[in-house]
Amino acid sequence: MKRAVGWVGLSAAAVGVAVALGGGGAAVAADGAGAEVESSLVEDFAYPGADAILAEHGLKLIAGDGHILFEPSEDGWCDAALIKVEKHIITGTVRKVVNYCFETSGTRGFLTLEVPETAAVRGGDEPLEATALLQSGEEKTYDVPANRTVGLDVDPANARAPKSILLELRFGTWETSAE
Repeated sequence: MKRAVGWVGLSAAAVGVAVALGGGGAAVAADGAGAEVESSLVEDFAYPGADAILAEHGLKLIAGDGHILFEPSEDGWCDAALIKVEKHIITGTVRKVVNYCFETSGTRGFLTLEVPETAAVRGGDEPLEATALLQSGEEKTYDVPANRTVGLDVDPANARAPKSILLELRFGTWETSAE
C-alpha cells in the first residue's frame, strides 16, 4: 500500500512540475481519471501559411525546418544573397519566367516543395542541394554553388518548357547515420 501512495504522490508532483514549467499536457486527477486530453507538441514541419502562398503566388510549399523561407518579390527579381528558383512557362511562342526567392538562416535547413517547370536554381550566399523529379521519372540531386545558377533538365533547343519538378532545397551539413 505504501508503494501505491508513493506513485500517486509522484504523479501529483509530476503534474505540478509540468504545469509550473508550462507543460502542454492536461492535468490528471490523483485517481488516474483525466478530465481532458490535449495533443502532444510534436513538430510536423508543415510550412506555415502554405495555402495563402499557393493562392497568391502559385507556389506549393509543403514542409521545412524554418531555415529556408519564401521571400515574395514585388518585381520578380531575387537579391543575390537569396536562393532563386526559376520557373519557365512556355505557351506557343510566349515564354514567361517566374522567379521564387528564398532566404536562409542558421547553419543548415531544408524545404520540401513542388515547383513544376523548374528551369534553374541559383544558390544564395551558401551552396545548396536541389532535388528534382526529371521528365524521365528519375529523381536527381544537383549541387548548386553559392551565387551560381544550375539548370535542371533543360531542353538545349529551348523549344519546350522545363518538365522537371523541384522537390527539395537543402543547405548546410546533414549527418547521415549508418544504422
